[in-house]
Amino acid sequence: MDSVLNIIRIIIATVPPAAVVCLVILTIIRASRDEGQVPKEDQKCIRCGESRSGGEGQFHYTESLGNPRERSLKKQLTLSSTPILGSETHFVCDRCSRRYIWNESLQLVLMVLPYPLYLFLVVPLFGENGVYANFLTETLLIVLTIGSLVSAFDLFNAVRHGEAPLAEARDSVAIHVRKKVLGKKFSYYTRSGIKHLNN
Repeated sequence: MDSVLNIIRIIIATVPPAAVVCLVILTIIRASRDEGQVPKEDQKCIRCGESRSGGEGQFHYTESLGNPRERSLKKQLTLSSTPILGSETHFVCDRCSRRYIWNESLQLVLMVLPYPLYLFLVVPLFGENGVYANFLTETLLIVLTIGSLVSAFDLFNAVRHGEAPLAEARDSVAIHVRKKVLGKKFSYYTRSGIKHLNN
């Protein structure tokens, strides 16, 4: 039983991190190949204020649906019960869009590294007893690893299946900037996010 458990632990500590790194590399390659359009004279990036090549970042917002638990209690899972209150379109340059992809990718890699480090470095150094072999710590690291894999797959899909490789990144940059002005009282959706909400 212990050997089976150890094999499972080794698989979780190696396969998801390797998959995350591969997905991140593919995402960055695909995003780096996307080129936006030259902006019009009055168009400047909403994030950096520069006039570089880029594209439109679009988003929609509705009444705040709260966290997943609140949504399930209210049963507000579709747009039929939560109408769109507004939509905005802003110019986002390629550099800011790629920076968003890089930041997300770096965050995913940093999320997936702790479990392999814990299992292959910390546990052998300090032995399998005491605080370092804590069940709750290991469970948390496994959840973080699986969550990182799911997020990396979502990011790759957004770049692969979006209207353009940088379209979702542009939407997210526009949301991030405008959310500071519009506030947290709304739920925000990118182009693909609004499609999922409709389904």
